[in-house]
Amino acid sequence: MSKKIKYLLECYLTQKIGVEIKCCLMFFLILCFYCIYRWVTNFTQASILHMLEMVLLAYLIGWIQNLLHYDFDEVDALRLREWVSVILSSLVYAVAGHFGGWFEGNIAICIWFGLYMVCAYLCSYLIYKIKRTIDAKHLNEDLQRFQNRLKDEV
Repeated sequence: MSKKIKYLLECYLTQKIGVEIKCCLMFFLILCFYCIYRWVTNFTQASILHMLEMVLLAYLIGWIQNLLHYDFDEVDALRLREWVSVILSSLVYAVAGHFGGWFEGNIAICIWFGLYMVCAYLCSYLIYKIKRTIDAKHLNEDLQRFQNRLKDEV
């Protein structure tokens, strides 16, 4: 396999893994809201069709964000571009929840769901930012130890 093909494959896999992780996270957050709604409204069952819609929508939005480079979770600060992505994505989820019948057409719940998704995106951003900070700290410590070891060997 040539180096160029290997490089392109690595780039693709890196993007795909990132989208898959975000898709799973968003689906889990959507499902939590949905299940709590179902429980509060005295429904003991959840629709598998609704869950399929949720996961496919999370996957679609994840890829769109990735392809448009709206990776809100990989930036150092939320600027206008990231805010637009967060709000539009949350709006799409809320509208899909309404038209998909996830909340029995209850517009107030769909609005709450949209606000919940904005909060979910912001929490995800903060968690990713904290993780990147910790990872950078560990990498810098590893680099310092490596440099010290090289100095000791010379």
